[in-house]
Amino acid sequence: MDKALGYLALAAKAGKLRIGELDIKTSVQRGKGSLLVLAQDAGQNTALRAQKLTELHPMALVKTAYTKSEIAAAIGRSNPVALVLVRDDGLARAFAEAARKES
Repeated sequence: MDKALGYLALAAKAGKLRIGELDIKTSVQRGKGSLLVLAQDAGQNTALRAQKLTELHPMALVKTAYTKSEIAAAIGRSNPVALVLVRDDGLARAFAEAARKES
């Protein structure tokens, strides 16, 4: 596992990660989100909804080079994960920086 995925794993273990569009939308609307992470193979509709969410509630959106399966494996999920919300500013910055270096 590379460093960026390690930060997602850490966020998941710390309870600072939200998964699934409904849970993400609720958290963002409550102002509890730092960074949206989108898998490279996420569907077009998911990508559009993520983009719209960041327009309504200003926050960064990182379109990664990681697949849904890679993200799922990193955070301990068996089902593919297209979109996650990091709810910790420090982990969000660390992930974004590491993901930029990996790409």
